[in-house]
Amino acid sequence: MGPFEAQIVTVVFSVIGGVAALGMVLRFAIRRRELEAQGGDPELGPAVDALREDLHETQAQIADLQERLDFAERVLTAGRESQDQTKGG
Repeated sequence: MGPFEAQIVTVVFSVIGGVAALGMVLRFAIRRRELEAQGGDPELGPAVDALREDLHETQAQIADLQERLDFAERVLTAGRESQDQTKGG
């Protein structure tokens, strides 16, 4: 793997890590709001619903990034195999 490909993989993993961290923060916030909502504050219901929606969007983004990473890995692997065949053949 060349330096450019390594940079691409690093950036992709960094993005995935950042989105995953955001997902964990949102999960924590949702759980906190749910616990507060059990205390009887009726204004927290919409906030919890909004956080749930944000969490679902974040999970969808993580899934999309995983698909993109898988594609990038396939492209890099195919390019590497192509170069190996060219050098060896």
